[in-house]
Amino acid sequence: MSITPSQQEALIQFHAITNSADVEADRALLERVGWDVQRAIQAKYDGEDTVEPPQPEPSSSSSRSPVATRPLETFEIDDTVQGPNPPNGRKPAFFVLYPIFNRVFAIISYPLTVSLSVFAFIFRLLRLPFPRFNTATLRFNFFGATPQGRPRRPPRPGNPADAAERWIRELEDETGAISVTRAAASATGVDVNSDDALRRRDRGEGRGRLLPDFWVGSYESALKTAQKDAKPMCVILTCEEHDDTAEFKRSVLTDPDLVRVLTDNDFIVWGGDVRDHEAHQTSLKLSATTFPFVAFIALHPRSGTRTSSGPSSPQLCVLSRHEGSPTSLTSATTLHNHIANTLLPRVNPILTRVKNEIRLRKQEQELIAQQDRAYKEAERRDRERAEKRQAEERRKQEEEAELRRLEREKLSKAEQREAWRRWKRNTLPAEPPAAEKAIRIVVRLPNGERLTKRFRPSESVEDLYAAIDVSFLPRGEEATAPSTPPAGYIHEYDFRLATSYPRKEIDPSSELLGDVDILRGGGNLVVEMKAGATLDEDSEESDQE
Repeated sequence: MSITPSQQEALIQFHAITNSADVEADRALLERVGWDVQRAIQAKYDGEDTVEPPQPEPSSSSSRSPVATRPLETFEIDDTVQGPNPPNGRKPAFFVLYPIFNRVFAIISYPLTVSLSVFAFIFRLLRLPFPRFNTATLRFNFFGATPQGRPRRPPRPGNPADAAERWIRELEDETGAISVTRAAASATGVDVNSDDALRRRDRGEGRGRLLPDFWVGSYESALKTAQKDAKPMCVILTCEEHDDTAEFKRSVLTDPDLVRVLTDNDFIVWGGDVRDHEAHQTSLKLSATTFPFVAFIALHPRSGTRTSSGPSSPQLCVLSRHEGSPTSLTSATTLHNHIANTLLPRVNPILTRVKNEIRLRKQEQELIAQQDRAYKEAERRDRERAEKRQAEERRKQEEEAELRRLEREKLSKAEQREAWRRWKRNTLPAEPPAAEKAIRIVVRLPNGERLTKRFRPSESVEDLYAAIDVSFLPRGEEATAPSTPPAGYIHEYDFRLATSYPRKEIDPSSELLGDVDILRGGGNLVVEMKAGATLDEDSEESDQE
C-alpha cells in the first residue's frame, strides 16, 4: 500500500527520532495514531505499541527506507555500581597485563638501578655532574602510551566536590568565560539568560562568554538529582593529555547556542578531567575510550519492558554518547542539533509525565502534611484546653483544701484557747476578802459592760490579763476544766488593756500590780480588742458596783 508524501515525511521524522530499525512496525504505529508523530513517539516510549510487526519479505521496499542515521546506543545505568571496573565487570587486557609486565621489567632492571645509584654516589663525591634516570618512567614507557586514550598518570585522589570545583575554575581560566549563575550574580538588573545578553556577549560586550552551570559534586549525586527532579543530564569528560581538549573547551563549551539550550531546558551538566579519581571512575562506568567525551542521560522506559498495570517506570539511561574531534563528532553544532532535534523530542514527553507525577505526589504529600499539621494543631488546642481545665480544677481543689486547713487550724486554735481559759480559771488565785487590803480595778468590756475585780498587790499584771481573759468563758463550765494546759499551745491575748485618760497601754508582764504607779491605788481600765478578734456572745456577765 503506497503512502502520501506527507506520510512519508512523518515516517522519516519518526525514524530519525526513535532510531527504529523496523520500518513496517513504525508505519503500523503511525497508522494507529493517525500519522501523528508526537502521539506515536509517546506511545512507543510509554510501551503502548501493541502492533505486531509483519514478517519481513524480500522486496525492493528496503531501498526506499529512510536514510540510515547513526544509532543511539542505549543502556540502563545502574548508579549503585561503584568501582574501578567497567560496567560489564571485566577489565581491559592492558589493565591486567600491565602490572605483570611492570613487575617483570622491575626485576630485570634492578641491577641497572643499583649500578646507576653507585655511579651517582661516586660522581657526587667527586663533585662531577651525573645525569638522572627515572627507572619508573622507563618501565612505564617501555610499552608505549596507554591504550584507550587514558591518561598516563594514575588518577588524582580527592573529594569529588573539590575536584569538580577545581575543574570548573581551570575551565574558566582557560576559556575566559564564567558560568551562567556567576554571571547572573555579578550582573545588576540584567537577565544573563536572555537572548539580548547572549547576543551582546557574542559581540564581545559585557563580561565575555558564558559556560553552562556545572554540577559541583560527585557523579552519583548528580545522577540522583536528575532522577529525583526528572531532569536531563549532560556528562562531559576531558583529558588534558589530548590535543583536542583545549579546542573543545574554547569552541564547544562556550558556544552561546549550546549554553542556551542546556540552560533553557534545565540540564544538569556534570564534567571533569579523567586525571581525577571521580571522573576516571565515571569514564569506566560510561565506557569512555576517546576524549573529549559527551553523554546524555535521562529517565527513559526500558526498551521492550511492560508491566501488567501499564508501561514500566522510567529509569536512568544513557541516550547517546559523543566522543572524538570537536570539529566534527563533538562540535557545538552537532551537539546542539542533537539536543534540539533528537534528544529533547525523545525525552520531553517522558520527563513531562514524570514531573507531573512528581508534582502530584508533592501536592498529595503537602495535602497530607497540611492535614497532619491541622490535626496536630487541633490536638494541641484540645490538649491545652484540657490542661487548662485540669489546672483550674486543681487550683480550685487546692484553694478549697487550703480553706479547709485554715478552718481546721482556726477551730483547733479556738478549741485550744478555750481549753487554756478553762484551765487558767481554776488556777487563778481567789480574790482577797473584804477585810484584806487589795487593789480594786474596774474594767470596761467592749460590749459596754463593766467588770470589777480585786487583786492583791503581790499579784502580777499577767494575772490581771488572765482574770479578764477567763471572764470571756460561758458560765457553768468549771467542772469540765482540764487539769493541765493544752500541750504545745502558747497562749496569746487577743486584747490589750489601757487607761482611759490619759491613755496608756499596759502590756502583760510579770511586774507586780503594787509596783505599777497607775494601778497602785486601783483604777479604771478599758479592754481594746486586737484586729480580727471578737468578744464571745456567751461571755460571763461581770459584777458591777
